[in-house]
Amino acid sequence: MTASEIEEAVLKTIKPSREEYEHVLGVYRVIADAINTVLRKHGVEAEVTLQGSIAHDTWLSGDRDMDVFVLYPESWSIEELKSKGFKLVVEAAEKLGIYELRYAEHPYVRVRISDVEADIVPAFNISDPAHIRTAVDRTPFHTRYIRERLTDEMRDQVRLLKKFMKGIGVYGAEVKTKGFSGYAVEVLIARYNSMRRVLEEASKWNPPVYIDSINVGESFWKGFRKKYPDSVIYMPDPVDPMRNVTANVSMKSLAIFSLASRCYLTHPSLVFYGLEYEGPSIDDVKKKLADRCIVLVEYMLEERLPPDVVWGELNRVRDTMVKLLENFDFHVIDSSSWTDEDRYCAILLELDSCSLPVYKHYKGPSVKHWERSHSFISKHLGRGIGVWVDEKGSLNALSLRRYINVKQILEEGSRGYSVAPHFRDIKPSVKALSEEVIAELSGRGALRWISEFILKTPIWMVKCIS
Repeated sequence: MTASEIEEAVLKTIKPSREEYEHVLGVYRVIADAINTVLRKHGVEAEVTLQGSIAHDTWLSGDRDMDVFVLYPESWSIEELKSKGFKLVVEAAEKLGIYELRYAEHPYVRVRISDVEADIVPAFNISDPAHIRTAVDRTPFHTRYIRERLTDEMRDQVRLLKKFMKGIGVYGAEVKTKGFSGYAVEVLIARYNSMRRVLEEASKWNPPVYIDSINVGESFWKGFRKKYPDSVIYMPDPVDPMRNVTANVSMKSLAIFSLASRCYLTHPSLVFYGLEYEGPSIDDVKKKLADRCIVLVEYMLEERLPPDVVWGELNRVRDTMVKLLENFDFHVIDSSSWTDEDRYCAILLELDSCSLPVYKHYKGPSVKHWERSHSFISKHLGRGIGVWVDEKGSLNALSLRRYINVKQILEEGSRGYSVAPHFRDIKPSVKALSEEVIAELSGRGALRWISEFILKTPIWMVKCIS
C-alpha cells in the first residue's frame, strides 16, 4: 500500500461516525443541563462550555474523553473559584452519578456517564488571553483558534498525526509520556497543513528545534529560550506567544518521532499507527529472558495520588536508583517505570551482569605525591588483598567491594534511592524477572510495558529496513 492508501484506510477507522458524534454530544448535554440546574439553584451566572478535542472536532473514534469548562465571572477571586466554584461543580457531579475529585493547579471533577469520561473544570471567563489568571483559562481561546484556523481536511490530518504519534508512543504531554499534547498536534497541522508535511519536517529535526507557529522575528527566540532553557523543541502558542506548546516534550520522544517520521516516509505501513499488529504473545516475551539480568523493584503506595505526581516521583526514584547502582560499578543498560495509577508502582532495570567480582582494582596516585599516597594506603590497607606499587611508580589496591550483587544493594540500600516524598517510607520488593513474575505483572495490566522493555525494538522500527 502507498502512504496515501494507508492514510485513507487509517482515517476510516479513526474518524467518529455520525452515531458516535450524537452519542458523545448527547452526554455533553446531560452534563451541561445538570451544571446549569445547580447554577440556577444558587443564583450563579456562569457559562458551561465544551472544550478540548471534541469541541475542536479533532478527536478519534473511541477516545471519548470530554472537557467541560464552567466559566465563572472574571470578577471572582481565585479563592472563590477554588471553593465556591468547585463546590458547585461537585454538586452537579453528585447528580450525574459516579465521580472522583482530581487536582491540578486547582481542583476539578471527573465523571463517567456510559462510556464517556468527562473532566468538569472550573475556570474564569476571561475576555483577553493576555490576562489569564490560571493555566486552564487559556483553553477557551485555544478552542476558538483551532475552530477558526483548521479546515475540515486539516482536522482529519490532525487525527492522522495523533494516531501516528499514539502508534509510536509519543502522544501525550503528561509526565508518563513527555510527548506531544493534542493541542501541539493541532498547532503543527495549523503550521504545516498536513501530516505528511509535518513528518517531512520532523525527519530533518536537529535539536533544539524551532517551529515558527506565529511568524515571530529572530529577536523573539532569545527571550523564548531564556524562559524555557531546558526545552528541546520550541513552538510558541498562537494564543499566548510566550508559552511553549512543546515544553514537555523530552529528547527521547523527539528522537523517536523524528526517526519514525523518516522510516514512515520511506517504508509506510499501518504498524506506525498501531494497526495490523496485536503485539507479541506472553510466550514470545518469556523466550527472550534467557541469560539476561533484569530486576523488578515494586512499591505499593499508601494512598492514591494524581497520576502526574506518581509518575514524577516514580521517575525520580528510578533515576536515583540508576545513579546509585552505577556508583557501585553496576552497568545499567536500560530502565523503565510503570504504575497502574492507583497504588502499585514498578521499576525495571536491565544490567549487563547481576553480580560483580568480589574484589575491585583501584588505581592510586604516584608515590611522589606523599599526602595522596598516604591517604590511599590508609584507605585500602586491610580492606582486601592489599596495596602495591606498579611499574610506573603508582599505587594500586585490590579491595573488597561493599556490594557484589544487584539484588543485595537494592534491598539493603533502598533508603538511598527511595527519595521521593511518597516513596520515602516504603520498603520496596526486589525480584529477578522470571516467567512467574511476568505472569503476575500481566495480571496487573503491565504486559505491554514488560514486552516493550524485554524485546526493546518496536515493530515500526523493523519496518525501517523492510
